[in-house]
Amino acid sequence: MEIRVIEESDSVLEFEVAGEDHTFCNLLREALSRDPRVEVASYRIDHPLVAKPVVFLQVKDGVEVPREGEREVELTAVPGIGPKRKEQLEAAGIKSANMLLTADVKELAASTGIPESTLRRYVEEAKKLDYGIPSPPRFVLKQVLEKIKMEFQELEGKLP
Repeated sequence: MEIRVIEESDSVLEFEVAGEDHTFCNLLREALSRDPRVEVASYRIDHPLVAKPVVFLQVKDGVEVPREGEREVELTAVPGIGPKRKEQLEAAGIKSANMLLTADVKELAASTGIPESTLRRYVEEAKKLDYGIPSPPRFVLKQVLEKIKMEFQELEGKLP
């Protein structure tokens, strides 16, 4: 099975699934629809002979994704932060882009002398970086797929 992500945000995941048909897509849609964190789960196949299924998943606001396994990201990975800004931020206790995301911008501006508008821009850029944490819809999808896998393994054990 080959997957190509079309759109991904904090609440939406839309992806194309090569090599599958209505059988898998109906199973996935049904399993996703049963999950209380899911707002919408659907799929479409534009042409039955040549099109690949496209699955659409929207999760409810506030889905929590565990942050264990979060990758530490260097401050200089944030666009606009060079050696001088890195030094200023580290002097204020901000050692990584991860820490920048949770910092109080007003307090940080006061302690570093960096303008609030610049710090807000850094925070917005830091949000775009890859910390190794899946988006909420991707997290829900992985959990639902794992549940389907476990159900099939359970069935295999019960069948002669």
